[in-house]
Amino acid sequence: MRLSEPRSRAGQERGASRPQPMAEINIIPLVDVILVLLIIFMATTAFVKESGLKMQLPAAKTGGEVNRNNRDLTVVLTRDNLLYVDGRKTDEKALVATMKARVLQNPQLNVVIKGDQGIAYARVVRVMDLARQSGLASVALGTRQPQSAEAPQ
Repeated sequence: MRLSEPRSRAGQERGASRPQPMAEINIIPLVDVILVLLIIFMATTAFVKESGLKMQLPAAKTGGEVNRNNRDLTVVLTRDNLLYVDGRKTDEKALVATMKARVLQNPQLNVVIKGDQGIAYARVVRVMDLARQSGLASVALGTRQPQSAEAPQ
């Protein structure tokens, strides 16, 4: 005697040819992409230099860290008689306009002047004077820590 399969099983075989929706999301490729992006980000930030300028700051043993935030203004004086404000090349007239506009936005604005050790002292004094005339009360000079083998000058 031969037994036949129940009809419910036969009905499943007919419906089995239709694609079934995925019941789970595979996040492994997403994690892989995020980790690759993180590695790229970490590698590129290690090589980013401040404004990309070749300059040698003067050394000072007593120089301390300035409590900087993104709203501070950074003025760079290079050996080539160039002037940069927050990484953008400028001239004295535009520097004064920028400082006055930024002081109106934030009266507590700080300015950090970074001058190459080979520039004339008069240039640093001139920029400091322009900062004071623009209403900036807090002016700091950028320096670097001396190396142990460096002789005092």
